[in-house]
Amino acid sequence: MEFQMHQQYIELEFNKEQIKMFADIVELDLPMKRILLSIGQHADANKDNELSAGISIKQLSEKVIITRKVQERGKGKKYGLQEANIDRKHAERIVESLLKMSLCFYKSFHPTKLIFLSPRGRSIAAEILRRHKESQKTKMN
Repeated sequence: MEFQMHQQYIELEFNKEQIKMFADIVELDLPMKRILLSIGQHADANKDNELSAGISIKQLSEKVIITRKVQERGKGKKYGLQEANIDRKHAERIVESLLKMSLCFYKSFHPTKLIFLSPRGRSIAAEILRRHKESQKTKMN
């Protein structure tokens, strides 16, 4: 969602069922979940300055670590699963999905775009964190 459209619908919020649905969708895709939460963490860490609260795709690809296939050295065409940074193109596709879901928006600063969480994205991230804390409590009991 582009910034002007975000401004137009900034007051619109999801109801409880929609929040649960979107949280379920995001939780099913681990890289999407990590990117959404990384955008939120970055915004929370830089909330003093509105401009630096946004995060670029490059910063996301450097920050988010996932398990993915990586070519093993000296083994030709062999691939193994390793913890590695998310591929930039993969991060772009995930951010594009989050933009279409209206969970985040962007501001263009040529040559880059800064990604921000929308209020709807914040509610989804809060629900995911609430579920995580709840599951941790049940594991301890």
